[in-house]
Amino acid sequence: MNPLTPARWRRSLTAAGAVIAAVVLAGCSPSAGPDASSDVKSFDWKNFSGTEINVLMSEHPLSGAIKENVDDFETKTGIKVNIETLTESDYMVKILTELQSGSGTYDAFMTSQPMNYQYAAAGWIEDLQPWVDDTKQTAPDWDFKDFFPALIDAERWDTTDFGGAGEGGLWAIPANEEGYALFYRKDILEANGIAVPHTIDELIAAAKKLDGTQFDGKEIRGFVSRGDKTYPTLNPFSTFAGAYGVKDITDGKATVNSPEGIKAVEKWVELMQTAPKAASTYTWYEAQQDFLAGTSAFYIDADHMAPDFEKDSSAIAGKVGYALPPEGPEGRASSMWVWSLGMNAASKQKGATWQFIQWATSKELLTTAIGNGNMNPTRVSVADSPEMAEATKDWGDYNKVWKEILADYASWPYSPSATWTEVGDIWATSIQSAILGQSDVKTALDDAADKINSAIE
Repeated sequence: MNPLTPARWRRSLTAAGAVIAAVVLAGCSPSAGPDASSDVKSFDWKNFSGTEINVLMSEHPLSGAIKENVDDFETKTGIKVNIETLTESDYMVKILTELQSGSGTYDAFMTSQPMNYQYAAAGWIEDLQPWVDDTKQTAPDWDFKDFFPALIDAERWDTTDFGGAGEGGLWAIPANEEGYALFYRKDILEANGIAVPHTIDELIAAAKKLDGTQFDGKEIRGFVSRGDKTYPTLNPFSTFAGAYGVKDITDGKATVNSPEGIKAVEKWVELMQTAPKAASTYTWYEAQQDFLAGTSAFYIDADHMAPDFEKDSSAIAGKVGYALPPEGPEGRASSMWVWSLGMNAASKQKGATWQFIQWATSKELLTTAIGNGNMNPTRVSVADSPEMAEATKDWGDYNKVWKEILADYASWPYSPSATWTEVGDIWATSIQSAILGQSDVKTALDDAADKINSAIE
């Protein structure tokens, strides 16, 4: 674990005390890997029969697939699994509170890269690499090497502030991947003689041309995306940030207000002026609902939204095109969000929990989960499976585009740090301020840089 800066020390003090108390009470140490309580002679799915574990998850196609099939795991192992799901916003609050308490109430939970940074730095989440390497704990056919290497790298961090990504501990196992694509309405573009944009400037020009036009009895807005003042908004914005070469932190100082940072936000703000005014408060959910309503021509967000666009009840099924994120001066770029399964370092049932994580990320479960809309697959074999090809055969270029984004453009583009979520919220708030016209872009980003520097000092 890396040394704490003063600000980080203040934020971690309460939580660290809770963790230490939990360690003393439980007689275990965070991130220690298999210990005496989970010791077994050899791997057997029945090694922990009779035990019970608790799992906390966000409402998501992944959790839906696990809940629907968990009886199979319980029969296979004799382990009782209690699964609680919450809306994403409620989930984020509860899992943080639970981990801070050090109680070990929930043995496994959904997590992602920025969440891992916060949890790993505080010692709340188990390093799973020792479990993967232990042949007594890991099923011989689980096939760790089948996961996309880029996703495994995304789960690693050595807890060095603003560095060490892709190295050190393995904090979770990937179960769902999303890159960021450009969605467009094929029928609207065709009716207006507009080609699919390849660059940011082409996208802005096309959105402006379509904004306010009529199509199929509806007034069309040029674009829609997230505008909420929280860090997840930076995922679709990453397509512009990366295209202009923006870095959030350089040599320990905020650089969101660099010339590149200002230009990227100016372009994003210009595009968002063609979105509904309410989009300045949209999370992914509201933005998706807007696009599903058929009133926006373009949308940048998670590419794995395709199942919702293409389902039988959707008004836009068969009308959506899938394209790479638009190109800027530094090329194309995409963030990568990886919903994963992690283990509570304070769990008292680590052996049983590791068996649950293996099952929930197995080829069999992830193939079954395609039917629940759990895309994109995190295993190569599942991504290339006949089941994936069949499920997406009528979705245009979706199955080609998401793989190309993952292979060539997707990565976590921001600096790993225990404070990143706080940094991200500050940056997203400044972008929202510029979109709403409460401040010009440079002033908003200068103010954000000052606040970020205070947060990370």
